[in-house]
Amino acid sequence: MRFLRGHWYDIGTIPMAVTLIYLIFNWSSTEVLQKIALMNFFVIFWHQLEEYRFPGGEPAITNLAMQPSREGAADCCPLNQNNAMVINVVAAYTAYLLPVFFPDVLWLGFMPILFGMSQLIMHGILTPRKIGNKIYSPGFCAVFFGHVPLGIFWFYYTISSGLLGWTDVLFGLIYQGLFIAVFMRKIGYGLLAGPDSKYKFPQEEFERGGYAEKIRRLQSAGQPDRS
Repeated sequence: MRFLRGHWYDIGTIPMAVTLIYLIFNWSSTEVLQKIALMNFFVIFWHQLEEYRFPGGEPAITNLAMQPSREGAADCCPLNQNNAMVINVVAAYTAYLLPVFFPDVLWLGFMPILFGMSQLIMHGILTPRKIGNKIYSPGFCAVFFGHVPLGIFWFYYTISSGLLGWTDVLFGLIYQGLFIAVFMRKIGYGLLAGPDSKYKFPQEEFERGGYAEKIRRLQSAGQPDRS
């Protein structure tokens, strides 16, 4: 488990590769909604890899800038290696994988499509302001070039084809609300978090991307540096 906690986002390159190979060899025989679901599944691993590996920095961005806590050390509170892994892995293999197998159950597809698109606000507006960037935070490229165009096409296709109904939207919103409130908040940032967590991010992972140092410098200066 220790290896998994430190490398789940690297391991994610395996399903990324499998998904890409499948799409290349089965593109013409795969129906539209399933194609979108497969591409969105590919993109969530790209998103996670961008946040935690290249350039990385999500642990520091969360714990120092976006959700700082006075209850525990910055390298484990509120985000730690364990809840970061659980939240991201469960999200990828439930919210993003289920629509691949059930593409015609539109409320299942609605949730990850909407959630992915909404990340543009976090990664392109809110987070950059906290870390001294203009429009970028780790994960932005996957959102801007992946989740958003896929989401736009998903909505265009389902609405223009008369497939998306109000019940799909309602159930999708309920699904997303429960996922965030119960799984992410109550379990991820509740049961699996805490100031005494033993699953601290190692220094190399916490300092990755140079964001921890930059955020500390900005906070010391007391104002954002948008250079």
